[in-house]
Amino acid sequence: MGFAWERVTEVYQNCSHNARIEVIPGQAPFTGHSSVELEDHLCLTPALISLDFMDINNPIEVIHDVRKRLWIERVNQARVAGHMTSWMSSLHPKKLGCRLDCKALNGSYNLCQRLRFCDGTTWLLRMPIVGSVCDEYADEKVAMEVEALSLLRDKNVPVPGVIAWGLTAANPLGLGPYVVMDFVEGASVNTLLREQQHDTRWLRDDICDDDVEFLSRQFARILLHIFQIDFPTLGSLPTPVTVFNAPVRPLTFKAHDILQTGGVNTFGDRTKGFADTADYFCHLVNQDWEQFQRQPNSGGGPTVTQAKYAAFLALHSSVTIPASLTLSFGAQTTSLWSGSWTSNGRTPARRSSLAPWWLLQDRLNNYDTFLNKEEAPRFLGRYLRNLDVFKTVLDEEEARTPGQQTMELSRLGRHSEKSGSMWLHMLLSWGFNHPDSLPFAQLQVRLERERWKELEEGHHGKEAREFTERKLAELDKYDETVERIVCMQDDLENGKMTIEAFVAVLKVV
Repeated sequence: MGFAWERVTEVYQNCSHNARIEVIPGQAPFTGHSSVELEDHLCLTPALISLDFMDINNPIEVIHDVRKRLWIERVNQARVAGHMTSWMSSLHPKKLGCRLDCKALNGSYNLCQRLRFCDGTTWLLRMPIVGSVCDEYADEKVAMEVEALSLLRDKNVPVPGVIAWGLTAANPLGLGPYVVMDFVEGASVNTLLREQQHDTRWLRDDICDDDVEFLSRQFARILLHIFQIDFPTLGSLPTPVTVFNAPVRPLTFKAHDILQTGGVNTFGDRTKGFADTADYFCHLVNQDWEQFQRQPNSGGGPTVTQAKYAAFLALHSSVTIPASLTLSFGAQTTSLWSGSWTSNGRTPARRSSLAPWWLLQDRLNNYDTFLNKEEAPRFLGRYLRNLDVFKTVLDEEEARTPGQQTMELSRLGRHSEKSGSMWLHMLLSWGFNHPDSLPFAQLQVRLERERWKELEEGHHGKEAREFTERKLAELDKYDETVERIVCMQDDLENGKMTIEAFVAVLKVV
């Protein structure tokens, strides 16, 4: 079938905050987004992220937080002074006046502002948040989102229409690239179904199968549309709408997150394409290895560092050795519905056929089987039950969809589950992996423990010990840097240092 667009599946999920989602039976509809309201004055305070979360490079994250605070203050000034509404009115065909319809809303990567015109029309202004999205890639991110939304809309996938968009240079308020789109009233499924009591994104465990089926059927119909999109090569999306000069290699969610959160650039030479699927897979695995090698706090103690070292090299071997995972798992690729808009490319078409990671609303990569040993089997069982429901409705919808009677999507999906490739591709699509995550643990089970031990053999000797010693030395220096930043943060909070001076010192540190 060739290769299909990775980006289109991701855009659909991420624009669902602004698209109509049918309400689950028994639930009252509401208007809103799956994002969190900012305070009235949109003020953020820079703070160190918990040092227990080793994936975050804290000195870099502090810089991002400070820059985010400065940017949001500028956004607030534009809102209060009326510059934002004047700008939106200038984009209206009839130059109608408008007002801010709510507080600004922010997700992980974007700030959204709803605006209501005097004729009742409602728009949504959406801008990448400085500090959450890498400045170097913000323009590309927005341009490729516009391309993906246009493609989805042409394929009759329900997404908001794009009214206007622009790159950084085109924003009269100096707030970066933007997209203006239709606002569609709807209910946030993420909010309705999450475990509110435990402050987690995981799906509530009291959701009945009928409700899971109700939602799965809608997603299945969408996937069947997306599965028909086909292109012969891997790479960035074509840009007929924006005419943006995108590099050959796509801006992916994984590579962007590793750079923005970990401070490690794993994009490689973006002017070069990929020879084939195996080349692409190796590139994805190498991104994990590069992040682990080059991020100073990516290890932990000696035991954790050595375990990661052996696991990543074993994973690399499993993908690159002939007759191993690459051949036995076939030409499929990563899982569906990535939780960001920052991936903008074409990857193997079989990605649409894999088991969706979103069946419990959050990535299984975030579930630690070591810290949750007792609950892990039950949690895995919940996912597999929802997967059974999804497979059933996908079979039914594919059978009645014109041009899909061959049942190729369902067939490939079942193969990915049977072969175990679904677990591999959950790893390949996500950064900051570790051997105790649920997909990593399940991959080891599918390969059988003895086979996995064979792959790890040879990675516990002298080189492993030297690597561990180096990582521990890097971690000591990293901890010293963090302590210095904490002291500077106290000066900032006490008014002894300005934000500008704080950022300048951090860049040197």
